[in-house]
Amino acid sequence: MKTKYLLLFLFLTFSLGIQAQVSRTDSTMTLLKKYQFAHLKPIVVGANGRYYYGGVRLRSNYSLEIPFGELDDPEVNHYFKSARVIRTVGTVVSVLPTIYYLLEGGSANVSRRTFWATYLASIGVSLTANIISTLKIRRAVGVYNSRLAQPRVGLSLQNTPLSRPAVGFGIAWNM
Repeated sequence: MKTKYLLLFLFLTFSLGIQAQVSRTDSTMTLLKKYQFAHLKPIVVGANGRYYYGGVRLRSNYSLEIPFGELDDPEVNHYFKSARVIRTVGTVVSVLPTIYYLLEGGSANVSRRTFWATYLASIGVSLTANIISTLKIRRAVGVYNSRLAQPRVGLSLQNTPLSRPAVGFGIAWNM
């Protein structure tokens, strides 16, 4: 009977010890993930509509994927991916009049009215898709910057020249 209680006690102690280690690791990883974005910089939209990251002009809207990926925020990623899909759809639709013209066998088989209707409709869809895509990317940039503006807490431990530890604590708000 004593061995049963001893085994039960050891089993419970061992299982609680494992649970404590797992939860401590999870909370540490969550804390590290929360504060590992100190190296990210805000994205600025210039007066010309160009994006600047850390004072450097980005060549394309798709260059924003790198800082968005570093932040790994689901809302930012959703806006960016939907903007990419919308822009791709607009590009594909803008090619439709050419495909229609080639499949029908040239100008002899295509009426002018049908060609111009599909051409103007594709331009309208392409422009609308680009405008919606730009608005989605701007929304992603706004959410990204608001996530960076949240307060961050830091702790630093350094050895001084006299081999004594120096501890530093800081709180940062970015704008």
